[in-house]
Formats: sequence, C-alpha cells, structure tokens
Amino acid sequence: MTTVAGRPGRSAATGVDRFRPGPIPWLSVLLLAAVGTIAATAYTLYDTANTRQLNGFLIHVGPDHPSRDLVARELPDEPVSERGSHDGAQFYAIARAPFHLEVAAQSLDRPRYRLQRPLLPWLAYALHPTGGGEALVWAMFVVGVAGVLVGAVGAGMLSTSLRGPPWPALVFPLLPGALISLRITVPDALSVALALVAVALSLQRHHRWAVVVAVLAVLAKEPAFLVLLGFGLWRRDRAGVALVGVPAAVAGLWALWLRTQVADGSGSLTEIVAPFTGLREAAWHWVQGDDPLSLVMVVGAVLIAVTALIRRRLSHPLSWVLVLNLAFLVVLGANTVGPDRSGSRTTLALLVTGIIALAAPRGGRRVGAAAGAELSTP
Repeated sequence: MTTVAGRPGRSAATGVDRFRPGPIPWLSVLLLAAVGTIAATAYTLYDTANTRQLNGFLIHVGPDHPSRDLVARELPDEPVSERGSHDGAQFYAIARAPFHLEVAAQSLDRPRYRLQRPLLPWLAYALHPTGGGEALVWAMFVVGVAGVLVGAVGAGMLSTSLRGPPWPALVFPLLPGALISLRITVPDALSVALALVAVALSLQRHHRWAVVVAVLAVLAKEPAFLVLLGFGLWRRDRAGVALVGVPAAVAGLWALWLRTQVADGSGSLTEIVAPFTGLREAAWHWVQGDDPLSLVMVVGAVLIAVTALIRRRLSHPLSWVLVLNLAFLVVLGANTVGPDRSGSRTTLALLVTGIIALAAPRGGRRVGAAAGAELSTP
C-alpha cells in the first residue's frame, strides 16, 4: 500500500489526481464485444421464435395492458395473454409518436413516468419514422442490439482503462439483464451501456464526450444516474461535477416539460418503497419457488458487489457506484426486484460494475513523481 505524507493508504489529492488510465486494446475489446453481441442476438431471436406463443413477441400485452388496443390494431397477429405481458409495448407506443406526447400518453399507464425515458423510442423512430407495425418493433430491436454492443464495448473500455482485462466486453451481452432487455424491448441495457461508456470516456479524459453520453444514459433510463453520481464522488473535481450535474439538469428539465404537457395518469409509484420492504416480499415470493432467475441475479449481484467493496475498498473508482446501487436496491419494490424479467434488469448496473471492479483491482496508477506506485491494492 502506498504512503503519502507518512499516512498509509491516504492522499490529500482526489482520486483522479492520482490516476493514469490504462491503454485500451481496441482490437480485443471490439472483437470480444462483437462475439458477445452476436451470441446474445442469436439467442434472443431463437428464444423469441420458440416461445412466441407462450411469452409473446418482442413486445407483448395482456388483457389489461394500457397499450392493448394499440397493439391489437397494429399487430393483429400478436396473441393477447397474461403471460409475458411487459413494458416493451409502452415504449412502442412512444416510438410511434415521440413528438406528440398527448397521443403517446393515451396508451401509457403513467405517462410522465414512461415518457421520462424517451431515448430508445427516439432512436427507433429515427430508423422507422413512418408509423407502427412489425417494422417499428424490429427497429426497436435493432436499437436494443446496438445498445448491447455499446455496453459490451463500454465494459471493455472501462475495465482496460482501470488496467483490467478486456473480457468484460464479452460478458456484458450475455448477462441475463442484457438478454432480457433485448427479449422484451426495454432500455435497461442501453442505459447501463451508455453510463459505462461515459465513465470510461471520463477516465480517458474525453470530458465533453463523456458528458454528452451521460446525458443520453439518463434519457434512456434515469437510474443510470447512480453510476454517474458514484463515479463523480470518486472524481471530486470539475469534470466530475459536469458529468453529474449536466445529465441531472437535462433530466430535470425534461421532467418539468413533461409536467406541462401530459397528465400524470393512473397508477401509483410502486417502484420505491420503505427500505428492505420490497426485498422481503420478493424473498417470500422466491421461497415459494417462483422466479428463480431473479433470486440468483439479485443475490449474485449483491455478493459480487460486496466482495468487490471488501477487496477494493472505497479508493477504487467504481466503489461508490457499487455503494449507491446497493442502497438503491434496498428501496425497490417487490415488483421491481422479484420477477425474473425485472430483477435481472434492475441489478444489471450493480452486477457489471461489480464484475469490472473485481477484474480491475488496481484502478490505475499514480501520476507525477510516484508514477510507478499503485493507486490501490488488491
């Protein structure tokens, strides 16, 4: 462990003052990212083809789903059943008319809440701006595949920037949270992907691009802000403030704009509850033998994150990211962490940053006179 001013493991400088990023082996990162993304895409298409009658298409609605009428009209071959109903159809409703919020709101349960995450619909609309139908669904799927690829590249960039191996680029697309995001056409993988890239760009001192990508991350899905905030707590400098402050301001202004344009809609906010209430209810659900994948992913992500915090301590650039995502997990409702399709996506950011923190133990090297000393020790 390094010593500064006679105090072991401490420094008066901020974390970033002592950091020199590792080089990114682009060929390895891109190759691994491509292999992982191709495998994830092939698996998703195979699963969709073989389970469509049971779990629905890339978007799917149940009899009480707010987008049921829209989907029945534009995708008449899609069966309506309770099993497999998910939020992808609401993003489809937004993608049909992303600049006519009052029209999209008619097919949403909580318009302000759903419209707070417009990036995936915007990108799908850019690919297919001429109406709905299966072509728009496939446009959304293409955006999802691109998001998984970006996440794979971002994971590889971040790991190697922290002087770790490039193999997280292969792992990201194969994590259940990324696969399920593809299968049900939701933006979780895209938002985490962009957050990883933003942090990696910041480490590589591409600060303006990092802020741009960070804004896109929170517009994909706002919990990505926890990754940015956690990393900003490690940076503690002007660039870190911009990386946190600008996306927060943009998301806040977008939320204010939505309040002036659409009604709040029906339904209450069940995603945030009293601490540990949701996990306790989810645990009872898991004890009954339901949704085993969510049990494995939630418990596994927590164990990996806690292990990384114990081994890397708070000096690691991703440690505060893990702390904030762990804290977020304990206030999520049972419907957000309990079901297989929810728990795996909810823990995606926690899981992938925990894996990278374990894979990249040193977190870079000091600059200046002690350029050869390690920032932190395993």
